[in-house]
Amino acid sequence: MPTKWQKIRIDIPNWIRPEDRMKLADDIVEYIRQRTESGFDKNNRPFPKYSKEYIKSLDFRIAGKGRNVNLTLSGDMLAALDVISQQSDFILVGFENGSEENARADGNITGAYGQPFPIRGKKRDFLGINKKKVWELAEQYRE
Repeated sequence: MPTKWQKIRIDIPNWIRPEDRMKLADDIVEYIRQRTESGFDKNNRPFPKYSKEYIKSLDFRIAGKGRNVNLTLSGDMLAALDVISQQSDFILVGFENGSEENARADGNITGAYGQPFPIRGKKRDFLGINKKKVWELAEQYRE
C-alpha cells in the first residue's frame, strides 16, 4: 500500500529574523516530539488506548510495549521528524519522503497501518501544532 508523504506547513510570525527561523523550527519539532511522547495528538487529546485484546496478545508482549500509547516503540520515527524547509512566514516539517519512518508516521496518522482503509479507533494524528503554541514558542525570539 503506497503511503502519503507526511509533512505539514506551519505558519510562523513573519517578524522572526532569518537567523532565528531555524531555531524556532527546531523548537516546534521538539515540542511535537515531546507532546507525542507524552501520549497526546496534535490537538492535545490523549491517543486512543490499545484494545484489551491487543494488550493480552503475544504480539503486544513481544513488542515490549507499555499500556500508555506514545508512538515511541523504538524512537526511530519521532527521531526522524525534521524540518524540511523554511520561509519567512512558514516552516515545513515532516519525514523523508519514501522512508520507513514516513510509512510508520502515515500508519499512525491515518490509522491504516498498511491496510487499504483506516482501522476504526487506530488513528493517532500527532503531526501538527496549534497556532497559539507556535506564537508562544516564537515570543522568545522577539526583539
